[in-house]
Amino acid sequence: MKKNLGRPRAFEPEDFLKVAMECFWSNGYQGTSISSLMQASGLASASIYKLYPDKRSVFFAALTQYMETGLARLQQRSRELDPEAALRETLEYGAMLSTGEAGKRGCLTIATVTELLPGDREVQERVEFMFSGIRQNLETIFRRGQQQQVFRSDTPAEVMAETVFMLLEGMRVYGKVEPELENLKRTNDFIMRSVLQRHAAS
Repeated sequence: MKKNLGRPRAFEPEDFLKVAMECFWSNGYQGTSISSLMQASGLASASIYKLYPDKRSVFFAALTQYMETGLARLQQRSRELDPEAALRETLEYGAMLSTGEAGKRGCLTIATVTELLPGDREVQERVEFMFSGIRQNLETIFRRGQQQQVFRSDTPAEVMAETVFMLLEGMRVYGKVEPELENLKRTNDFIMRSVLQRHAAS
């Protein structure tokens, strides 16, 4: 009687995308191949090509997931917290991601910018989507805070949002040289004092 060998190992597309993201994050776009994705995921090339037509499609799917997950977290916390707490947490989270192992690893979006821009219009559009989403979320926090007289009103919300956005992105680059968390916290405290209405009025 023929022995039942069982069904082939199943795989989830979401699991593959997580593995692919790790590969691109660690090795860059140019340093990642279909072969390396096969090795990391344990999937045959035929299984990968059933999901995506080529490496570029895998990359954009992984990058989009990374970006959408990050933006969703920012938006959720800004809805759940009052404006001051939302901004403070955003700054603290940025500092945490910019120190230790997370800091050395860096940001996938910034790594993509460094490797593939300028020169790739599709990548530029994805990055603009991400950066615009972060700025819009910060601007929403500042507008709500101004309406509640929490944040200073003598500076437009979009200017304060742009300033904090540049600080956050700069932190992620700075994280590569292992800055001290306490230094980033002091910078964050300075930003909070600069934008709060109670400090501006004193």
